[in-house]
Amino acid sequence: RIEAQQSLVDNLKKYKRGAISHILSGKSEATWTERTLSELCCEFRSGRNISATLIHETGDYPVYGGNGIRGYCGQYSHDGEYVVVGRQGALCGNVRLIQGKNYLSEHAIAVRGNEENETKFLLYLLDYMKLGQYSDQGAQPGLAVNKLLKLKCTVPDKKTQSKIASFLMRLDSQISSQERMLALL
Repeated sequence: RIEAQQSLVDNLKKYKRGAISHILSGKSEATWTERTLSELCCEFRSGRNISATLIHETGDYPVYGGNGIRGYCGQYSHDGEYVVVGRQGALCGNVRLIQGKNYLSEHAIAVRGNEENETKFLLYLLDYMKLGQYSDQGAQPGLAVNKLLKLKCTVPDKKTQSKIASFLMRLDSQISSQERMLALL
């Protein structure tokens, strides 16, 4: 049963990768237009510096760094729905969707779609673009916001973006559900 469940999870992930590749290649019937990332976003900037002494194991607001939650603090820097892009470290370029009140450290990039673009769609688009490949290779890999803002991509209208994001989020939910089942087994 465990092997069958693992196979199901693997196949769902493979299906998702194929679906994303097909959809975001821009080869659908909808009209897609070329844009830079700066044209898609009302916000695309690094988070704020926060002292490690302000980050605790518990607190009111999660603190996101380059690779996820670093801890919690008593203040927030962002409120709403954002895509968080890891800006520094070995996993720079990773993406996640956050909602509500959060603190984004200087090791993360906050991204929000403008009035013509869907933030949830940007989650999948940025992941598809594999932003980590644009990191500056130094002692610690890092992404330069001004460099990313110039990247070009093709996108559909906002209504189509919403449909794509909704489909992919349902698929993510199904994958998570099957992964929980696998962990139980």
